[in-house]
Amino acid sequence: MEGHLAVTDRRATAAEEYVRATRDCVPDAYRLAGYLLGDEAEAQDAVQDALVKAWRNWSSLRQVDSFSPWFDRILVNVCRDRMRRHRTIRMVELEVAGEVESDDVFASMFEGQRVAAAVARLPPDRRIVVVLRYWRDMSLEQIAETLRLPLGTVKTRLYGSLRVLEADLAEGEK
Repeated sequence: MEGHLAVTDRRATAAEEYVRATRDCVPDAYRLAGYLLGDEAEAQDAVQDALVKAWRNWSSLRQVDSFSPWFDRILVNVCRDRMRRHRTIRMVELEVAGEVESDDVFASMFEGQRVAAAVARLPPDRRIVVVLRYWRDMSLEQIAETLRLPLGTVKTRLYGSLRVLEADLAEGEK
């Protein structure tokens, strides 16, 4: 009976740690998934799937302090799988999305939509790097660590993506 109580105590402790770790990350996770997927329902489903995967793999997390990058990696992988499955992306305005500051509210809104649409046209692996860099404000090193990619690969993807976005946005101005 004592062995059963020890297992129950460990599960309760793990559940408490999991709840504490995830409580504050869900809004940021939802924004990240929204930027990557461009659809509110898809973002909600992706966060839910990532939370389930995180719980199932909780024992593989070495330090609770490193939960955020570990969870980001899980969420990005879930979003990547969804992007590859669906291949079509619809951009929608997220209530919590940041605004581009401008004197002309309509001009900044239009510009934000153009940029979001251009980012949505990038292939999933490139879109992920752009979103992590500019919407999540991660350093290139943090992106490389989160995605488990060499730093050079992250730099190459970001540089190439920015060139494609620049050309796409310049084409739209014509």
